[in-house]
Amino acid sequence: MPNTIAKHTDTKEVSISSFDWLPYISLNRQPNSKQSRELVSYIVGKLINHRNSNPNRRKIGPIATERLKRQTAAIIAGLCYGCIQRHQKAVMAPKAFEGDFWKSTGNLIGNRAFWANITDLEALGLVEVLKRKHIKRNDGSFISLSPALIPTPLLYSLAEKYGCNRRETLATDWILCPSSCDASAQALRATEGHQAAQSIDPCSLLTFGHWPNFSRFNGRAKNNSSPIDAYTALKENPAWDTAITEKIALIERLNRAVLGADIHGCIQSPLYMRQGPKLWLGGRIYTKGPDTFQTITKEERKNITINGQPVAEVDIQAAALSFALRWLSRFPDIGSSVVIPPLGTDPYQFKELSTLPRDTVKHWITVSLLRGKLLAQWTDETPPAIRQSVRCSLVRKAVLSVYPCLGCIGTEVLPCPSDVLKQADSMEENQRQRLIGWAFGQFLIRLECEIIQGAIDKLLSAGIATLPLHDALIVPQSAIEATKEAIRATQADPCCPTPQPLSLAVSIP
Repeated sequence: MPNTIAKHTDTKEVSISSFDWLPYISLNRQPNSKQSRELVSYIVGKLINHRNSNPNRRKIGPIATERLKRQTAAIIAGLCYGCIQRHQKAVMAPKAFEGDFWKSTGNLIGNRAFWANITDLEALGLVEVLKRKHIKRNDGSFISLSPALIPTPLLYSLAEKYGCNRRETLATDWILCPSSCDASAQALRATEGHQAAQSIDPCSLLTFGHWPNFSRFNGRAKNNSSPIDAYTALKENPAWDTAITEKIALIERLNRAVLGADIHGCIQSPLYMRQGPKLWLGGRIYTKGPDTFQTITKEERKNITINGQPVAEVDIQAAALSFALRWLSRFPDIGSSVVIPPLGTDPYQFKELSTLPRDTVKHWITVSLLRGKLLAQWTDETPPAIRQSVRCSLVRKAVLSVYPCLGCIGTEVLPCPSDVLKQADSMEENQRQRLIGWAFGQFLIRLECEIIQGAIDKLLSAGIATLPLHDALIVPQSAIEATKEAIRATQADPCCPTPQPLSLAVSIP
């Protein structure tokens, strides 16, 4: 695997963890507001002066100025959009040999121009390029990760000065270009018979993760190993043959439907399924690359069309909490403390929770369940608005008073406790409890996936293209009722472990 980065720019060793899979920088956006255009014009002026001051470089003429402005705008838009909305976290630079990024997504800037501009922006003190460590494969070899890119405090201060630093206006400041979506669709369909999914190795559509390691210092889950593909997982677990075959068949059908549909408003991308270390853990479907229907904002998703039709989102309301309550109600020792809100009632505003901000309650419950630890204090990833609204301890107390069963999660509520206990043999008690909680969170995801993917299977059989959003489905508005019925029919299956009806919410632009 060639090293294409070193010849373009110097890099610095920093503490970005090798297990942090950062999102790619978006290169499909342009400034769309007065303040964002003024910010780009200012930076382009600085770039022109920087390049013209070097006697060894060609002077920037009128045509080159327009090209530089368009290319720089794409980079600044990608940095502002990707980093500000993720609370100033880094994004990943693409590699030159990753053709699916540079070609399939129709970026507004090519590889050579990208790194030339990044070098100049770094020289101006606007961007920092962070070298990342290698990830070890299961066979002992290593794969290199692209450098991480992050705006410097100077660029953040300029964004603030020009009014481009508000998360609420990111999607309007830096708009996704429709022409890029068209190029993406054409590139992904440019395979024989217009079956883009057939050009993808089926075993790469399903990956399996590993058991996490929990830091003794901050309790965070870490994993330095890359996921394994379905072929390797099957060799190690021959009994998984039927399950793996079914999962790959579903994701192949979904790829053919999505990549073959006429979708506008986002970048079309192949989908893959990410399973946990066991079949009862995880299993969500993800897109690859930036500006897909999973990574754009909720406001931007309203502009998506499928085969010319506007879309709606049909989602399971309070999915993690709803599945947790329904699963825990099965256990006699815990069931008496389980309270399932009536259908039509917001679980995040049930009883005394109505006195707290809904987003705050939702954040505490979701993070606590999926991370495997009931939060006692807000994390670094907690949005500032939530952190400043109310103390974490007050939210914890209120939630446990309404849903006391959430404090009773142990090995007895896991479907396969022996898998977890085997991994926890040599762990300290605190780490052992974290692993149990993490496994329960991943199992909740598995329950969610069984419902969502069962509905996808039924919709595909009916010829309806759908875009999965973890606990929701984006469908043409004409298919809203069919989607609801598909979810209900999946729950009605005798094999469904959570047959109690779920509250479904529909969002229509």
